[in-house]
Parts: sequence; C-alpha cells; structure tokens
Amino acid sequence: MQFPRKTMSITELTNECGLSRYMLECMAHVEGQKYAFRRPGGRKIFFDTDKLAKQLEKHAVRG
Repeated sequence: MQFPRKTMSITELTNECGLSRYMLECMAHVEGQKYAFRRPGGRKIFFDTDKLAKQLEKHAVRG
C-alpha cells in the first residue's frame, strides 16, 4: 500500500486512505509495536507509513 507522506496521523490516514480509525487506534496500542508514536508534548498519534504498510501487508487476508 502506498501512502502520500512518510508520517501521518490517524485522522489523515482515515480521511485520505480510508483506513478504519478503530483499527489504527488498536494497532497503536499494541505493546512493543514500532510503527506508531506520539511527538513530544503531543496528543495525536502518528504512524511511520513505511512500517505501517509492512505490518498491514503481514496481516492482510489473501483469498
């Protein structure tokens, strides 16, 4: 999956890429994950889209 920018917030991923907000919030709170982070002093959760794409591909349902 291709994303428009290197880092994107949950709102941007939901609006621009059509991903589920619930799924992204669940992924962000998985213990030990390396693709979601908060910037210092910030409340928004951001995703490294390269790492997110690899994770989504790993869990993709192929049929």
